[in-house]
Amino acid sequence: MLAVAGLLGGSAAQYVLAAPRVEATPAAGCAGSANLIANSSVNRIVTVNGVERHFRVHLPAGYNRGKASPLIVAFHGRGEQADAFEHYTQLSRLPAIAVYPEGLRSAEGPRSWQSAPYANPRADDVEFTRAVIRTVRSEACVDNSRVFAVGRSNGGGLANLVACRLPGQFAAVAMVSGAFYPQSQAGCAGTRPVSRIEFHGTADQIIPYGGMEKFGFALPPIPAVVGGWAAGAGCQRPVERKIAADVTRIDWPACQPLGVMVSHVRIDGGTHRWPGSSGALWRPSNRINAAALIWQFFQLQRPGLIGS
Repeated sequence: MLAVAGLLGGSAAQYVLAAPRVEATPAAGCAGSANLIANSSVNRIVTVNGVERHFRVHLPAGYNRGKASPLIVAFHGRGEQADAFEHYTQLSRLPAIAVYPEGLRSAEGPRSWQSAPYANPRADDVEFTRAVIRTVRSEACVDNSRVFAVGRSNGGGLANLVACRLPGQFAAVAMVSGAFYPQSQAGCAGTRPVSRIEFHGTADQIIPYGGMEKFGFALPPIPAVVGGWAAGAGCQRPVERKIAADVTRIDWPACQPLGVMVSHVRIDGGTHRWPGSSGALWRPSNRINAAALIWQFFQLQRPGLIGS
């Protein structure tokens, strides 16, 4: 109950991103690679089903090759690039190894992920995610019980998809302005519930909060998506609290299995932007810092699962 009280309490000031601090557990024989240096990012390439795929890896400040660190796999939005996503999200300031995969260009041109109808048909992004995690584990010291996924927009749909298609791999997932086409739910029915948090602005014109039809498919209302996760995890009644001006947080802290949580951050008047990505605090979407809130949510998830 103390964890829930800490999650729901406090003022907007507590959601400012603090300086990173690594709290890692010892891991015997987990030396990592000399090619990866603390507080720096490097580019990597893997081949998946004959397709060359690219991603970036960032080790946090204070990283110790002899201690296991959390791992965050972060998927950019449609039309974005991994390095830009790393920059504006501030995820590389967190005390975790952060990985930024890059989507394949689709027939229309923009980079995207397989969780949407416009994705490149050659993109097996579930297998790409598996390959990325495997590669990072071979080069860095990863805490297998604290592997997380983050995604924005189309990348949010993929984060939801990999949580379903790679059971036991992720302790929790976070989605910002998530695009939940039917493709992002494929394979989710009957899978083990995973803790999820979703951020969305009510004035989002790209992925409307109330849903719409787009590219010939239905984008459901965001409350229906989040409510579906809560129902699927057998969650009890939610707790609702305003955490900043125009920002309401809704938490389902008691779900099944024990430890699973579902959360939603509703930004009244918020648009299709990453919360906290600019200094214009008068904008509803910048009155909170998504990276800080995501990390706070992830810190509550310690199920001890080990993926393959």
